[in-house]
Amino acid sequence: MPGIGPGACGKDSMKLIQTRLISRFVAGAIIAGAVAACSSPHPQAIDYKSATRAKASSLAVPPDMAHEIADQRSLPPQGGSASLSRLQQVQQSALAPVGDAVLPPVQGMHIQREGTQRWLVIDKQAPAQVWPQVRRFWQEQGFVLSLDARDRGIMETDWYETHPQVPDGLIRNTLSKALGTGYTTGLRDKYRTRLENAPNGGTYVFISQRGLHEQLFGSNNEQSRWEDRPNDPALEAEYLKRLMQALARNQQGGASMAAEPVAASAPKAADAAASASQAALKASGATATLTGATDITLAESYDDAWLRVGVALDRNNFTVDDRDRTRGLYFIRYVDPNDLSSAKQGFWSQVFHGRKEKAAKQYRVNVRALTETQTRVAIVDESGQVDDSKQARQILSLLIDQLH
Repeated sequence: MPGIGPGACGKDSMKLIQTRLISRFVAGAIIAGAVAACSSPHPQAIDYKSATRAKASSLAVPPDMAHEIADQRSLPPQGGSASLSRLQQVQQSALAPVGDAVLPPVQGMHIQREGTQRWLVIDKQAPAQVWPQVRRFWQEQGFVLSLDARDRGIMETDWYETHPQVPDGLIRNTLSKALGTGYTTGLRDKYRTRLENAPNGGTYVFISQRGLHEQLFGSNNEQSRWEDRPNDPALEAEYLKRLMQALARNQQGGASMAAEPVAASAPKAADAAASASQAALKASGATATLTGATDITLAESYDDAWLRVGVALDRNNFTVDDRDRTRGLYFIRYVDPNDLSSAKQGFWSQVFHGRKEKAAKQYRVNVRALTETQTRVAIVDESGQVDDSKQARQILSLLIDQLH
């Protein structure tokens, strides 16, 4: 029987080593591919009513504001996602009070401020002249208008959804997604713009923001629901500034503005402006007091109170059917959340007659001057008498939260 020579042993050893190297290489390639697949961005979910969103030319940003695109609190993200750490940095970036002085002076326009509420004052231009420019502004910001009621002076954007991601690091993030425990939370924002005639023949422009956040629940966070999140006055202020700059560029035919803006980031300016407005509110002494749960007393003039009540209605997402400044009346619709009429409807009644939806009733919000520096806000009936019903008190409680 022939003996096994040292050459044969060497060849077998080399083959064994090559086999091990190839196996390790293949295993490494598989792991790398799995990591890359797990760490790739999750496709953005379909936005609420956003199938017709324009993606090409609608995301144009002025050159002097290009550095602000990364701010997810100011503009919808072009990439479809935002990191939670970035959002936290934005919220904590206001280290020093910065007022509206960061804006260059604009001839014929200025932002009026009362507490946390702001609105744009445009001189010598009626709402009919401003309306198409405001519509174009929102389209350039990447929003779709779900409401365009020119006769009522109201336009409203569709919900814009983003998904801030929780940064757990590459390994933890990969393992959590592989085990089905990784998640991203959703945020939705929409904006309502209201145009109103100013006494001097100009226009008042109000922007109010409404936000939702996705709340996960269940043993493994497998379910979610959308819940309201607090109104953000800093976002409203930021968009008012951008709108004013866009209108100024339109007036100048695309020419650059006379003064260059101070080199301050949008998040710092927006967040600090909200802090500064709170200080201004305390300094001015403008307070709102709920008197006997039937009316609100504002320590300010009728003109200021009228504008602030309008902003408070917008922020609370009331539907304003009409308004009469001379009579001091806002005609609003309100659905009582405690209305159980539809819940009491029987099964067969729902089958044969359809399910009854909660009906929105119309109410009148009255703003009346008591003195030159004091104004009363109340819910009144058709005869002008104060409405002290439970629903009227609920409306006042919603308004007082925004008027403080």
